[in-house]
Amino acid sequence: MSEPPAEILRRVRPIPTYTNKPTTKPHDIAGVDPAGRACALQVEEATAPVLLLFLSAGCLGCRDLWEGLGELHAGLGDACRVAVVTKSPGDEDPATIARLAGAATAESQIGLVMSTPAYRDYGVGGPPFLVVAKGGSVVTEGVAWGVDETLRVALDAL
Repeated sequence: MSEPPAEILRRVRPIPTYTNKPTTKPHDIAGVDPAGRACALQVEEATAPVLLLFLSAGCLGCRDLWEGLGELHAGLGDACRVAVVTKSPGDEDPATIARLAGAATAESQIGLVMSTPAYRDYGVGGPPFLVVAKGGSVVTEGVAWGVDETLRVALDAL
């Protein structure tokens, strides 16, 4: 049995410290869905906490999260809304994003928006990255190291 990509990356790079004093302010995210329809994610004044997962189709460390979206959503339950943010069409292939997001986004109400400007707005250097926003502020951010670690960080932040 092969080792999950997140585990390989964890051995290669030290696990970063998550910051509980982010400098980023939450921003609503405007973009498109994989079908090219305009969509937006409310983050600034969201009534519930939001876990933003910045992912990419070509990112080795993102595979684990793509495959575990349903598990992540189930682990958070009603405590937090989950949304995936990818770069815009032209920077990402919409058909591949739709395939990767698949049933998890359709069945469990996980949000999905393709928005390259959101990477800049949230200071994301590259995926996989997570941001937890709650009560009008970002409460934690950092590299998203697989489903288990991301779930732990999100629950700790809440």
